[in-house]
Formats: sequence, C-alpha cells, structure tokens
Amino acid sequence: MGELSHRERVEMALNHEEPDRVPIEFGGVNNTIYEKPFYWPISPKYGYSALVNYLGFKNLSQPQMLPTNCVTLFDDRLLDRFGVDFVSYIMRAPRGQDKMLSDGTVIIAWGIKAKMVGYYWEIFDGPLRKPKITFKDIDSLETPDPEDPVILENVRSEVKELRRKTSRAIVGVPTMAENIFHHYSYLRGFSQMFIDMKKNPEIFRYLASTILDIHGSIVEAFFSECGDYIDLALLGDDMGTQQAPFVSPEEYKIYMKPYHKGLIERVKSVTDARIYFHSCGSVFPLIEHFIDIGVEVLNPIQPLAKGMDAEALKRTYGNRITFCGGIDAQKLLPNGTPQEVEAEVKRVIEILGKDGGYILAPSHNLQGDVPPQNIVAMFDAALKYGKYR
Repeated sequence: MGELSHRERVEMALNHEEPDRVPIEFGGVNNTIYEKPFYWPISPKYGYSALVNYLGFKNLSQPQMLPTNCVTLFDDRLLDRFGVDFVSYIMRAPRGQDKMLSDGTVIIAWGIKAKMVGYYWEIFDGPLRKPKITFKDIDSLETPDPEDPVILENVRSEVKELRRKTSRAIVGVPTMAENIFHHYSYLRGFSQMFIDMKKNPEIFRYLASTILDIHGSIVEAFFSECGDYIDLALLGDDMGTQQAPFVSPEEYKIYMKPYHKGLIERVKSVTDARIYFHSCGSVFPLIEHFIDIGVEVLNPIQPLAKGMDAEALKRTYGNRITFCGGIDAQKLLPNGTPQEVEAEVKRVIEILGKDGGYILAPSHNLQGDVPPQNIVAMFDAALKYGKYR
C-alpha cells in the first residue's frame, strides 16, 4: 500500500481497516501539551516552548492557548515532524463568558466561577451551590444564548478554507457545550450531583435536561455550519476515577445515558462526522453503553486506570469502537527513559493497532513534567512501529 493522505489514513482506521500506518493525534484539545505561563515556577525544560527548542524549530507561528494553558493548533511544521493526522477547529465561546474580576476570579458560561489554583484553573463556585434548589432556581439561570452570532460568525467559511488547506482529519470542537455532567457538577458541585441523582431525581433530571437543551442547541447550530467539512465531532464527559466509574453501569443507563444520547443525536441530526467522545479514567464497564449511543472514537484510554489495559479493551470492544490514546502520561512519559517509551509504544501498537481501530496519542494532555526527549521518542516510535505490512 502506498502512503495515504492523513484523512484517508484516519478513515480506514475508523472503519477498522489497516491503513499504511497507525494514525497519530497530538495538538488538539485532549491530547496536547501545556505551556508555561509567566507565573509558573517550573523548569524551562518542560512545556511547548521547551519541545520546540529541543527540536530546533525557529520562527514558529504563535500557538493558540486554551484557558487551561493547553496549547492547541500547533504550527504545521511540528505536526509534520510527528506525523500528526488531525487538526482541530474550535468554536468561539459565546458572549458573556470569561469575565475577569479584580480578585482574579473568572466567570464563565452559566455564571460558573473559576480561579487559578497552583498551575490550573479550578472551578470553585456556581450559581446553584446550595443543598436544596427548586425548579424556579434552575429556570432563573443565566444560560448561554445558542443563537449568539459569535458562535457561528465565519464558521462555515473558516472550516471550508481549513479543509481546502489541509489533508488532515478535522475535529470540530464545540467549546464548553460538548458535555452535560461536567457542567452539572460545576453548577451544583461534584458530590451534590450524585446526591441529587439519588435523593432528588426530579431536580437531577430537570437540570440535566436544561443543560441538554442549551448545549444541544449550541452543538446543533455549530455543526450545522461546519458539519460538511469536518471528519469528527468532539463531545465528552469524564465518567471515571482511577479505580472505577463514577456510577455503576446500571445507574449510568438510568440517570446519565439518556442525556449523552440526546446530545449525540443533536449532533448527528446535522452532520455525518464521527462521534469522538472524551471520558477520563476507569470507564471499561461503561463502554458498551457508549457504543450503544453512537460513540465511535473513545479517548483518552488511560492505561493505569483500573480495567483500561490494552489487551482487555481490544479483546472486548476492539472491533466496535476506535480507541484514541493509550500511551501513559501519568508515569511513563514524565519519568521513563526514551527507550522505555519506545518499548511501550511498540507494545501498545501491537495490541490496539491490530485490524485498525486505533489512534496513537498520549493518555491525556502532557503536563509540565514531561521531558521533550520522551515526547519525541513517543512519536518517533509511533512512526517506526506503526507501519502495517
């Protein structure tokens, strides 16, 4: 087989066929790298700038940074060096988001408050954070406007031009509207979400439905504009800890699955793009439900989370869903040697890459402790061992 275009390679892998090599994802939203803002007291040996310097690149275009200090939309030369097959198109935030107060607090959509804690933005308050709320409290929320022209301004022309310029598979990212239960926990608090679920299911369902109505309208509007020119649509909700899912499979089926299904249906009503679903942690018992509601790519596949080992995933689900991730960013990439990284990449490709259905990527964003030589070792090994014969 001759060398394929990026998009052709991805399409074959998603169809569970073996392309010329395993596709590679890096520099999007959930498989990228942190950069060191001026207030980070970490070594200049880590982060995006350190990686660029290590590779000897000069005069790269300024990368786009998300509020989480993640870098996205890398310079094409960096993508070419690592053989990256994807690029993201990220929706602009609706008006009213990201208001900065004098004390450093940022107010984002839905009136949710965040502040810097250590190296990260942390959600610390929301407008419904009291034990008991009413339907009226939910109805009084200041929600994003799905018809805000900022969301859709120039989207169609920009994505059309992006598709003309690149052969990479394009991932459409509806920023801050790609989830249901992240926002539920931001509004109510993480523990309170589960208390509502069990103690006050009427409130739980009403608030989840409200979020689905707003986010569903936003993603439908966004993908109506860009859906003809993208290959994948990113959605997601973290559903796992390091040891287990947040809820049992039966509880997920009853309380959460209908809302994820509803959001996916809103996307699929306007685009044929594949559903790329991000869900961290130990989610092995939920994957059957993800497949049932139309998830086609599951990310990030964190191998140190319980049950998320490559062999079990491939054996149980491998011909029905594509896995994206799988290269450990918790211990291996920060602390391993380049030789250990290379060996692990080879092992994972041999398991998950068989018969297609695998996209190589780190198991989450690379934080400020991953040395550049290990990043290079990961992608060099992917290009070396990812070739199908």
